[in-house]
Amino acid sequence: MEDFDVFTNKIHITKPIYKNILNKFAKDIPATPFGPNYQSARKLLAEQCLMDGDEAGCAFHFSESVFATLRTMAIYRDEQIKLANDNLRKITSYIKPVQEIIEANPKTDDQLIDNLIKINDIDVTGVLDSIKTDDELPFHQRYLKFSSENNIDNFRRILKELPKEWTVIQLTAPYNPNENLKQMDEFRTEVDSIYLSVFTNDYLDDSNLGPFTINIPANRHKEGERPLFTELYSLLDENYKTIENAQFLNNKRLVQDYWAKREDIDLRMKSVINVMDKEWLGGWGSLLTGKLIDTKWKEKIKSTVQNTVSDWGLMGLNEKQMILLYNLMESCPVLSSQQLKSCIRKILTEHGNTERFRQALTCCESCSKDFNLLNELCLKCLSKCFEAVHHFTLVDAIRAFSQLAIQIKDCNEWATLKKAKRHPVILIVDEALDTFPWESTAALREHPASRMENVHFLYHLYKLHEGRVAAGHYVASGGAGRYVINPEKNLDRMEKRMKSFVEYWCESWRGCTGCAPTPEQFIEYLNEADIFLYCGHGDGCRCAGGGSVVEGGGARSVCVLAGCGSVRLCRTQPRRPPRAAHLHLHVAGSPMVVGMLWEVTDLEVDKVVTTMMSLYVPSRQALPWSAVGKTKWSQGIIDVSPPGCPARPPHEPQLLRALGAARASTNFIMIASSVVARGLPVKNYQ
Repeated sequence: MEDFDVFTNKIHITKPIYKNILNKFAKDIPATPFGPNYQSARKLLAEQCLMDGDEAGCAFHFSESVFATLRTMAIYRDEQIKLANDNLRKITSYIKPVQEIIEANPKTDDQLIDNLIKINDIDVTGVLDSIKTDDELPFHQRYLKFSSENNIDNFRRILKELPKEWTVIQLTAPYNPNENLKQMDEFRTEVDSIYLSVFTNDYLDDSNLGPFTINIPANRHKEGERPLFTELYSLLDENYKTIENAQFLNNKRLVQDYWAKREDIDLRMKSVINVMDKEWLGGWGSLLTGKLIDTKWKEKIKSTVQNTVSDWGLMGLNEKQMILLYNLMESCPVLSSQQLKSCIRKILTEHGNTERFRQALTCCESCSKDFNLLNELCLKCLSKCFEAVHHFTLVDAIRAFSQLAIQIKDCNEWATLKKAKRHPVILIVDEALDTFPWESTAALREHPASRMENVHFLYHLYKLHEGRVAAGHYVASGGAGRYVINPEKNLDRMEKRMKSFVEYWCESWRGCTGCAPTPEQFIEYLNEADIFLYCGHGDGCRCAGGGSVVEGGGARSVCVLAGCGSVRLCRTQPRRPPRAAHLHLHVAGSPMVVGMLWEVTDLEVDKVVTTMMSLYVPSRQALPWSAVGKTKWSQGIIDVSPPGCPARPPHEPQLLRALGAARASTNFIMIASSVVARGLPVKNYQ
C-alpha cells in the first residue's frame, strides 16, 4: 500500500487499527518528512483527539499540521549556512560522540582497529547516526525539527514563554482526502468547516483549561448562491484578468467597462467579507479579538457573567463554556442579536459535558448514543439533554445571556468598550484558508493583527529577536531605510509617485529608482535597513537571484513589499508545498513582512503604503503627508504649501495600527483587504 492510501476515504478500517496507523505514522516519521503527508496525519490525529475529548492533544496536533515544509526549509538552510562556513562540519559533528565513547571504554589501538574491521560501513554509519547529538542547538531551533521534542508538554511550554500581550489563534481546514485524488482547482473549494484553536487568550490564561478547539461550519450558502470558496476564487480570477487587460484600454468605452468591472469586483468582495462575518464566524468572531489593554474591562466582564450564572441558577457550566461566554460578552457590542443568540445556544449545548449529555440522551430517530461530538445531535435532543443535566430550560438560559448582552450593548457604563484598545492578535492560518481577508472582518477590522505560518516559526522568530522584543513588540527604528522602486522600468507613474514620497518624507533613505539593484545590493539592503521598501511587480526576490539566495543572505529589516501578490501563497499542484516571498524572508530572519494577497492597482496601493509609512516613520517635515497636495502626484510633483496648515496627525509607533489606519486611505475594498502583515508585531521606538 502506498503511504498516501491511508489518507483517502476509499478504504475502511476499524477505529483501533485506524488510530494505531495514525500514531505510528506520526511517531515513525523521518527527520525531514514530506510536508503534505505529515500535515494530513496531524490533522487526522487532531480530529481524533477532539472526538476523544483531549483538548490539549487536539490543539497540539493542529499546531503541527500547518506549513511543515517551511520547517524543513529552515533546517536545511541553517545546515547549509553552517557547512558553508565550516568545511569540516560533517566530520566534526561525529567526532564528539565518538571521542566520548572511546574515553568511556579505553582500549588499545589494536583493539580499536579490530573492532572497526569487524563492522561494515553501513553499520558504522548507523551507529554514528544513532549517537549524533545536536546539543549545540537552542530549543527554539530544535523545536523546528521533527523529533520527540515536538510534544504536548513542550507545546505548552512554548505558549507560556510567548509574550503575555499576544493572543494566538489558529484557523485550520479539515483534512480533505480529495487532495490525493483531484486537481487543486477542484478540491480547494471543498472546505465544509473550520477548526478554530485558541492557544492563548485573555480569559484562557487565567484558567487551568489550556488550549482548546471549536469546529465552525463553513462554506454554507443559500439556494441559488455560489459557495463562498467558489465565489472568492472566481472574483480573484476576474480581478486578475481585469488588471492584466488594463494595458489594452485604448478608447473611452473600454475605460468605462474597466471601471464598471472594478466596482463589480469590489462589491463581490464586500459580499464575501459580509458572509464571512455573518454566516461563518458569527459570534465565534469574539475569539479572534486581542487582549484588552485596560484590564478593568476583563474583570468587569468576568464578574458580570458570573453574577448572571448565579442569579439565574445556571450551575454546572464547565470551564470551557465560561471562557467562551466571557469572550462573547466582551465582543457583543459589534455582534447582532441573532449572532449572539445562535452562539449562546451552541456554547450551552455543543460545548457541554459530553458524557453527562450522553447519559441523559433519549435518542430520537436521527440521533444515536454513539455520537463523537455533541454537534452531531439534533437541536431537540440537545435541548432535552441540557434540561436534564442543568435542570433549566435551554430557552431560559439563552434568554438570560441575551439580556446580559443587551445590557452591555446599551448601557452607558459599557459605551467605551467597543472602541477600547487591544493588544496584537497573531493569526496562524492554514494554507487552504490563507486567501481570505480575515483582517477585514468585524472582529479584527479595528485592531492590530498579524499572520504567522505556525507556532514553531512564531516561537523561532521571537527567540531570534528576543533581545529586541518589549511589551509584545519587536522594537525597531525607522531611521535607516532602503528602497527599490520600479526595477523593471515599466511603471513610470508609480516610480514618480513613490520617489516623490521618499524624497519628501524619508529624505535620509537611499536605494535604487528606475533600475534593478545587483543581488549583492539587494541582500545588503535587507541587512542594513530598519525598513526595506520594494515597489514594483511581484515581491522583488528575483532581484536577489531567488528566494534561496534571500534565505542564505539573511535579513534584519522590516520589509514592505508593494507589488501584486507579494505575500500570496503560490501552490500550483496538489500535495505540493506553497511558495511565497515572506517564507524566504522569515527563514532569513526578517521579523515582519507587509504585502499583498492578490493583484492590485498601483495608484491605490501607493495611497495605502505612503499613508502607512507616513504614520509609522517619523519625519522632520512640518506638513503632514495627508495634507500634501497630490493633484500632480503621478507626475512626481507634490505641493507642500497648500493654504492653511492642518494639525499634524499623531505618530503611530505600532506598525499594525498604522496599517489598519492606512487601509482607510483607499475607497476600494479589494485594495484595503489585500494588504496584510506577516510576522512579529513591530513598534518604532522613535
